[in-house]
Amino acid sequence: MNDYPKTDWQKLITNKKLSTRAKVIATLEKIHHGFSLAVLLDDLLNNVNDTDKGFAHELLIGTLRQWWALNRIGESLIEQEVTDKGVLSAVNIGIYQLIYMHTPDYASINDTVEAVKQLDKGYGAGLVNAILRKVAKNPAKFAKKVQKNHSLPNHLAKILKQDWAEYYEELGQSLRKSAPIFLRVNAKFCTMQKYSELLNAQNITHDIVKTGVGEHTAIRLIDNLKISNLPHFSDGWLSVQDLHAQICGGILADFVLPKLSKNINILDACTAPGGKLAQLLEMFHVEQFNEFQPKITALDNDENRLKRVHDNLNRLQLTNDNTQIICADGVTFKSDKPYNMVILDAPCTATGVIRRHPDICLLRKQNDIESTINLQLQILQNLWQSVAQNGYLLYITCSLIKAENVAQIEHFLNKNTDVQVVDFEFNLPNQIKQTIGYQCLPIDENGGDGFYYALLQKLN
Repeated sequence: MNDYPKTDWQKLITNKKLSTRAKVIATLEKIHHGFSLAVLLDDLLNNVNDTDKGFAHELLIGTLRQWWALNRIGESLIEQEVTDKGVLSAVNIGIYQLIYMHTPDYASINDTVEAVKQLDKGYGAGLVNAILRKVAKNPAKFAKKVQKNHSLPNHLAKILKQDWAEYYEELGQSLRKSAPIFLRVNAKFCTMQKYSELLNAQNITHDIVKTGVGEHTAIRLIDNLKISNLPHFSDGWLSVQDLHAQICGGILADFVLPKLSKNINILDACTAPGGKLAQLLEMFHVEQFNEFQPKITALDNDENRLKRVHDNLNRLQLTNDNTQIICADGVTFKSDKPYNMVILDAPCTATGVIRRHPDICLLRKQNDIESTINLQLQILQNLWQSVAQNGYLLYITCSLIKAENVAQIEHFLNKNTDVQVVDFEFNLPNQIKQTIGYQCLPIDENGGDGFYYALLQKLN
């Protein structure tokens, strides 16, 4: 099997003689070997012709979204397993073109076969050609098969069916679709209503929608336009943040901050890329909380990710002397001061954000779940030691797997006697009450991603 180190992959995509299809195949192969879409996408798009950028983007993202459904079609037509991930990627992008993009047969087949040869995988050209010709004879039949079920790896499908039997079919379909874009308005500069008026003045179609917590709202962007072209984006007036991610601010505003004194210490653990930290800092510009004098510590164990935190806070003009950002590991972090509030956006399998990051379905393996659960518990147990008496810890994941969510918190409660659960209420149909906390499911095509929230308080 031919595999490319990232440096060789960069040589491939900068090679002007290689077709766009060849570059997409090479990129899919890299994802199979552990590289994330976020790391590769910009480089890919920067190295295809302007006229091909849209094609390359749809071919890559679309194939990833439908990967496992496409894969099952290929498996039904192939006698032996294809071990070369580049050849397998070529089969899937070819089927995707025939079924979803309605690309003419000669281009879908011939150009994909030629791309395989360009990548020095000529040994797979005959196989790719044969499979795509079978699909091209009856694309409607294969389209029906592809679209019938889910596009999840079998191990994840099994877990979701066990955890969410009632919602399983909806989840299977929704996770293979794109997610809407939501905006959070920076209270330092503008109210939600005034920013909506700015969008209306520029004929930018949008809705103001409820987050599901009290009366808190967000903006859902309907028009498909470049985010940096939105009014005052570069001035820091808004951020892109999923609807269910914005719930964090609603919980803090309604159920935590009103119970705390004005001078508080806050820890934002696993902070990168800084969306929840920025939302927190923005809250203290709202009249209800502008008298608070919080001292905030934000930590993450990845220096590169922390650069994004600094960049985001600088754009939003939220830097201040009372906010300290440090590189530290939540498993071992120790503080000489207790925190009245800890926000733990725990590491997870990120299965709740597959709509935005379809490569997750290729990157996450079955054994990742157990190691993630163990890591979560280590961080949770360690950071609990830093919570002040009567202080709060808000536990958050973007996972759909109960073992990372409600079962994790149940386990934590069984191990600790100085903790009580704080009840709160969500009010959207796809926000499901659990024995502890709430699970938000990404089953509304106009709604938020999959998030779990639980609020804990430390007893005296």
